[in-house]
Amino acid sequence: MFKLSKDLIIFDVETSGSDTRTACIIQLGAVKMHKNGELCLQPSFELNVIPYTDTWEKEAEKIHGLSKADLMRTGYRRVEVLKNFEEWAGDPKKFYLAQWSCGFDTDMLRGAYESTLAMKYPYSHRVFDVASIVRFYLATKGKLASKCGEAECAKRLGIPVDKSQCHDALYDATLSGQMLEKIIREERKGKV
Repeated sequence: MFKLSKDLIIFDVETSGSDTRTACIIQLGAVKMHKNGELCLQPSFELNVIPYTDTWEKEAEKIHGLSKADLMRTGYRRVEVLKNFEEWAGDPKKFYLAQWSCGFDTDMLRGAYESTLAMKYPYSHRVFDVASIVRFYLATKGKLASKCGEAECAKRLGIPVDKSQCHDALYDATLSGQMLEKIIREERKGKV
């Protein structure tokens, strides 16, 4: 049975490019999941970030649909975003981080902290990989496709996907949370 000792903060980032060493976070979104497996969508977190590196890939812009000009107008400074995220998330000792396909987003978040001189990365604990959990579950049900990204996995779990919202950080974090919540509910019903 799925049981956590702490809540989860399920987060997602959109970035200015695909290289974690040179790109920057341009959007950070997150939702909370209680340790009992219940997704808590309110209050959620999402802020746009003013680009803080020179890297700007047109291919990345095509994916997330955020323009550099819009971010300069509507975004917040990286320090403000990170401080607001910390305040929203609360005490890092009371939760685990979770994300779809661990690695990239965590590396980007760590890099945003490391390049901010006045701040230290507070999330040194391990990160739950929602993609691995979901794909394993789908494989046990014979529903895993050869190309099973986040949207496809959600569809295979019976969760509606609004393609026009994909690659919005809050939407993607919410979708990851919905999949995890559904698997937990199914497990509790004895369907695993």
